[in-house]
Amino acid sequence: MKVQFEAEALIEYQDAAQYSEDHFGSGAKFVAAMRAALDSIAADPSRFQPIGQNIRIFRLKRFPYYLFYHHDDFAATVTIYAVAHHKRQQNYWSDRLPS
Repeated sequence: MKVQFEAEALIEYQDAAQYSEDHFGSGAKFVAAMRAALDSIAADPSRFQPIGQNIRIFRLKRFPYYLFYHHDDFAATVTIYAVAHHKRQQNYWSDRLPS
């Protein structure tokens, strides 16, 4: 499956990688963890926990971030709607979902 980011989710990803690098020197490790997560999601998007409205959650290992995504089997795409720090307000990203 092809993985794509909603625009704000891509910014969150970039900001999280930069923050990890600036504060912990682990930006490259964060990017590697994200690549592994995206590969896992693309390989079997139905595998991860559904949380409603056809949205699923992937919890990154070793980093306090969650990926919220939707997959469309017909179009063979996965759309990442949020790269959310686990302490961030729940569902702040829900207005990004298509109507």
